[in-house]
Amino acid sequence: MASDVVLMVAAKLALTMGIVVTASLMVERAGPFIGAMIATLPISAGPALVFLGLDHGPLFLAQSAVMALVTNGANAIFVLVYARLAQNHRLLVSLSGALLVWAVQIALAQSIDWTIPTAMLANISAYVIAFWGLRGLPVVESVQGRQRKIWEIPMRALMVGSLVGFVMVAGFVLGPEAAGYAAPFPIVLSSLILILHPRIGGRATAMTLSHTLSGLIGFGFGLVLLHSVVLAWGVVPGLLSGLAFCLSWNAGLIVVQRLKRARIAA
Repeated sequence: MASDVVLMVAAKLALTMGIVVTASLMVERAGPFIGAMIATLPISAGPALVFLGLDHGPLFLAQSAVMALVTNGANAIFVLVYARLAQNHRLLVSLSGALLVWAVQIALAQSIDWTIPTAMLANISAYVIAFWGLRGLPVVESVQGRQRKIWEIPMRALMVGSLVGFVMVAGFVLGPEAAGYAAPFPIVLSSLILILHPRIGGRATAMTLSHTLSGLIGFGFGLVLLHSVVLAWGVVPGLLSGLAFCLSWNAGLIVVQRLKRARIAA
């Protein structure tokens, strides 16, 4: 019995690490906007929520989705703080400052009894502030950098595996609120910063991160949809609905961006 549990946990970790590492490699080859659309797909939070739903059921998942929505708003401010610090500071200062602000937001959020309407209001406020604060960033069109070091890919896998492991433990020990807060931790964004900042510089990385805001909005709507339907439809249909919305949202953003470029070129 114990061996079955170990195998199940190992399979979950391996699956999630594989998905996120593959996506992060694609980011470096696709350019800032396309890379951001890939990065904001639910490639780390998604599997974590899947495991929570399958392990604990629809009610637990619905509660976790509310907390995840709150964290999604905190991620917008994380992007803003990093992007502004990265204009003039090195990796350690820029990423540490963004993570510190993120942690303060989550600590404050735990004192509030969140509902979907209040979490949506918090998201709207956070994204308005983030978009306003990111005005005037230097435009960088390429994310090409130096040759990748051999340890960088295993580091990404280790970071993602650590998060998923923590979320599973939180789900069993601390309940849906802790698991919901942990699921959308900016692990993919942090991983991109750790890899891209030394490779292409802070300003180019900041431009890439700034594009993630529009994708993260779609993830927020996907969480609202998940919360709305999971109790009536069940875990799997609810998760698939949220995933389908996120995929459609980011695909639509890519189409709009290409249409804008085609209009400018014409």
